[in-house]
Amino acid sequence: MYLPIEQMPDHSRVWVYQANRPFTASEIQAIENYLAPALTQWAAHGAGLNASYEIRFQQVIVIAVDETVNAASGCSIDASTRWFKEMGAELGIDFFDRSTAVVDGDEVTLIPLTALKNNPRLTPSKNVIPLQTESLGAYRSGWLQRADTTWLKRYFA
Repeated sequence: MYLPIEQMPDHSRVWVYQANRPFTASEIQAIENYLAPALTQWAAHGAGLNASYEIRFQQVIVIAVDETVNAASGCSIDASTRWFKEMGAELGIDFFDRSTAVVDGDEVTLIPLTALKNNPRLTPSKNVIPLQTESLGAYRSGWLQRADTTWLKRYFA
């Protein structure tokens, strides 16, 4: 069952899908028109999942599932991956770009993994978007991380 993100408990499991570019207003509408019904019908072994999503920075989609109701299974997680492949193909967006997303205010700059070393756009104090977040509570309480507290610290002297 789809629920507004505000109604999801902090312990909900989270998946982060980062796009290779910002969404246009019409793409945001298309994404919302796709995800709300998909989440309403999302199930694990026939049992409905309480789930939600949020779009951040016009480029990042966070999916949340309350696993105390029903746990997401491998098949249900595969289904969600298919949603992003389908939306990406339809909209010309790559949701599986694993570039590092550096956040400066409301701006997101993607840096390809091959361009991280000595990149002036990536400094220790810059915030980055983690592609893995432990829970919706962690996401809500400041999910952005300083680059020097992540695996990126190896790029700083």
